[in-house]
Amino acid sequence: MKKTDEISLLEVLVKTSYLTQITDPENRELDKPVGYGSGFIVDYDGMKFFVTADHNVHFDDYGATEQRTWKDYVVSIFNNYTDPNNFLSTGITPLGGFYSMEQFHLDKPVEMSRPLDVSVCKMKPINFQLPFLTDRVDFTGESIEGGEPKLTISKDCFEEPSLNELYFVFGKIKVDLVDNIRITWENTLKESLQFVDQVGDFLLFNTPHEITDKLEWAGLSGSPVMSDKGRCVGVLCDVLEGSHAIWVMPISRVKTLIEVAIQQEAQDEKRNSEKGESQT
Repeated sequence: MKKTDEISLLEVLVKTSYLTQITDPENRELDKPVGYGSGFIVDYDGMKFFVTADHNVHFDDYGATEQRTWKDYVVSIFNNYTDPNNFLSTGITPLGGFYSMEQFHLDKPVEMSRPLDVSVCKMKPINFQLPFLTDRVDFTGESIEGGEPKLTISKDCFEEPSLNELYFVFGKIKVDLVDNIRITWENTLKESLQFVDQVGDFLLFNTPHEITDKLEWAGLSGSPVMSDKGRCVGVLCDVLEGSHAIWVMPISRVKTLIEVAIQQEAQDEKRNSEKGESQT
């Protein structure tokens, strides 16, 4: 597989994609996942943000009506870290405080807004108490060892898609909790995706082969879509069974949402500081 500037493309793909589980907010033990997804960590001017598809966070908002229910599910990242005193355990890092986007029709003000399928949250020091590590990944001709540190994606690696490049997605599908003890999955690499056009809010990519089973993609929502040069062009959101179509949220939307989150976090910090001073 092609190499980027320093490491192979497969290593970039494996180390920048993070498996997540989704649990109901009332499930405080985080032991009854209702679904699984993916995401990635962006290093943005020294701050870390976790990026995923919004339907992983707002599980109930993407039915027929696509309207907000304002119920935030808990997204937790699998650390792939095992407690040396308990080899049956695996660490997970729950996240919160996600920012999301809505779309309004200015020419139809009476219509309800609808969600855009991308969410980000600013990660805090508590989210890095456990390391984020790889599990072993084997593909023809190349392997990635388990226990290696995961990577973040710098904003300098954001890029608009090109008609002349090929794109890739790595992640885990068919994730299953067995006997409420261990997690099983299959690693998958989606190769040679071609950018077609921007359609509405999404980038349309085509797969080289028809998508005959959506389960072969289930769990990849939120994955970064990467060029063969290791550049991130967007967030995988959905695929259309019986076609070649996959739908990707542009990285420009991610950048906008992160910048909104930075401004909001700064305002909240200022407000809390002023409140603290007024109470002393």
